[in-house]
Amino acid sequence: MYILIGADENEPDRLLAYIGESEGVSGRLAHHNSNDNGRDSKTFWTDTVVLISKDENLTKSHARYVESCLIKAAGGNPRWSLPNTRMPSDDAGRLPLPDRAAMAEFVDQTKTLVGALGWDLFREMRIAPVETDHSSSTSIKNDRVESPVFSFRGEGFSAEMQIGPSGDFVVKAGSKARVRTTRTIPRGTDAMRKTLLEKGVLREEGEFLVFTSDYSFPSASAAAATIIGTSINGRILWKLPDGQTYADWEALQGSNA
Repeated sequence: MYILIGADENEPDRLLAYIGESEGVSGRLAHHNSNDNGRDSKTFWTDTVVLISKDENLTKSHARYVESCLIKAAGGNPRWSLPNTRMPSDDAGRLPLPDRAAMAEFVDQTKTLVGALGWDLFREMRIAPVETDHSSSTSIKNDRVESPVFSFRGEGFSAEMQIGPSGDFVVKAGSKARVRTTRTIPRGTDAMRKTLLEKGVLREEGEFLVFTSDYSFPSASAAAATIIGTSINGRILWKLPDGQTYADWEALQGSNA
C-alpha cells in the first residue's frame, strides 16, 4: 500500500492524495516518478507514505480491501481530492469476517500514522446543520445535538472524549494517559505520542501524561491507543456512564436517523 501526497500546482490550497496498492511498491513508485505525461502521471507528488506488513502476510485481497477503505475514508474530507482514475468497487477484496476485523485495525493505524505525520487526509469533515430563523412560524427547528461524554479508564489512565462538530474524536483537556507503553505499540501510535509530547499537548506529571488542551483524533481507536500506549479497539472501550459503548451509541444514532 502507498499514498502519494502533494498539492495542485494551479490551486496551491487544494491538496491531493493518490492511494494505491501493489505487490511491488518500489517498481510502481518508479513508474509514477518517470511517467509525467501518461494516464498515471503524478506531477503533484511531493511526499510518500508506504504501508507494509512486518510479517509479509498481506494478500492481494487484503491490500485491495485496505485500499478501498482508505479511499472511502479520504472521501469524507473536502480539503482533499483523490486523482485516482479508477475507484475500487464495493466488493473490492472480499474477505472473511476475521480478516476484515484485522484489516480494520490496519486501516485505523494507517489513519493514526498519517495524522501523526501532519496530514488530516482521513479526518472526516461533516457539515454542521444549517441554523434557521426561529422567529418565523414556518422555519424548521434543526438544533445540533451535542455529543455525550465518553470515558475510558483503567490502571494508569483516565480520559474523557466527545465527538466534535466535524466528526472528529476530541479527548478533553485534563485527561490522563499512561506514561509506559507496550513493546507491541504500533509505530503510528508511538509517533503520535512523541509528537504530542513535543508540541506540549501531552505533559508528563508524575505517573501520568496529562492532556494540556483538547485534542482531536481521526478515530475512537486512535484516541484510545494513544492514551493506553498499545493497539486497542476504542470503539468498544469508550463508554457512557450507563455502560453503553461508543459502537453501540453510534449504531443507535444511525438507526434514529
